[in-house]
Amino acid sequence: MTDISLTELFGWSKKTDMQSTSLEAYNEIQYDGTLQRQEKQILEKMKRGSDYSLQELSELTGIAINAVSGRCNGLKKKGVLQCTEKRKCNITGKTIKPLILK
Repeated sequence: MTDISLTELFGWSKKTDMQSTSLEAYNEIQYDGTLQRQEKQILEKMKRGSDYSLQELSELTGIAINAVSGRCNGLKKKGVLQCTEKRKCNITGKTIKPLILK
């Protein structure tokens, strides 16, 4: 697999699709080396405009739910992910606050 940026992967435009602060935060963590392998796997599976429960991300990535939870908390702190409006999880049926790309 070749290394491409998530900006290229998702076709994000610096001016229109992402807030400049989010793009700057992503670039900082990318160059800083703080984006972990599992964090990158999670971000690569997420699509702009879609929201995900932790369980859905676990199923998409094949990463254990406890690891997904930790990685997503880290990505929220780094300003890459944010919670959105509550909905039912497609897997568990429980009410959750899903995550979206910021």
